[in-house]
Amino acid sequence: MKKIIKFIQGLVVLLTLFILTSIFWKADLRTADIKNNTQNNEEIAYAKKLLDIAIKKQGLDKISQFSTYQVTGTDEWKGIMGNIGNPWGWNNDKMAMRFTVGDFDSQVEALEGTKKGFVAGMQSWDYYEKINGEYQTDMEDDSGKMFAMAAFHYFFEFGNRLANAPFIRYAGKAQFNGQNIEKVFVSWGNECTNEYDQYLVWIGEKSGLIEASSFTTRDTPLPAPAFIYAALRFDDYRNVDGILIPFKQTAQMMDPKEDINDFIHQLVIEKFEWDAFPSSEIRPLKGIKPMGDDKPSN
Repeated sequence: MKKIIKFIQGLVVLLTLFILTSIFWKADLRTADIKNNTQNNEEIAYAKKLLDIAIKKQGLDKISQFSTYQVTGTDEWKGIMGNIGNPWGWNNDKMAMRFTVGDFDSQVEALEGTKKGFVAGMQSWDYYEKINGEYQTDMEDDSGKMFAMAAFHYFFEFGNRLANAPFIRYAGKAQFNGQNIEKVFVSWGNECTNEYDQYLVWIGEKSGLIEASSFTTRDTPLPAPAFIYAALRFDDYRNVDGILIPFKQTAQMMDPKEDINDFIHQLVIEKFEWDAFPSSEIRPLKGIKPMGDDKPSN
């Protein structure tokens, strides 16, 4: 009996420590010199130059010539975190995601499986589903589809989304997949706060492309501890009408890992098309004010 009591007491202590850590220890991707804000103007300029080169190397500086894009492929979720995080209602079935360039309006459609024909989207952060041919907004996004669509949207235009951030700093060198990497830290201030996220962008010295990125997820709808952060690998870049698109995007826990099969979820693209549909197709709601790249205030 005493052993059982001690076990329960130990479990309570561990659980308490975990909860306290989750509340007070936030993931912080800053290096020491970034925290202390001791980088000189040359280092700061170099970080901005690296990011700018990566944007132009990928061709993201040219995407304003397009209005929309459609991604057809599969999104596989695995493991405990994958089971918790999967927002779709299906796993690894073929799907289509549709986006307008430069904002967060988006739509997802299941193309096969038990959910085939299911359509959901968001327009200026208003969630909708297509039911019996009608777009309806009187339902809740309980599984986090809006967060997932916004995240995919953000990472497809990743360099452009980060380019105008006010706080960009050099974060050192690394090795990844046999390639020399230079890291660039991007955020909206030099504090560890819930007000904005942090990104640690891994740029290949040889490729000039964004190979991966670590990032915090301050506004995730999932019940994740605050000290947890994630990474996304960008692999299999292919030229689609002058823009290099990573046809494999692998989400991993914490820092990027060389084992591409160690993932929370992995998007594998079958087909990528620019301007395959009019923007009105994913903006079916009338009288909604466009929000552009802004997010709704809490």
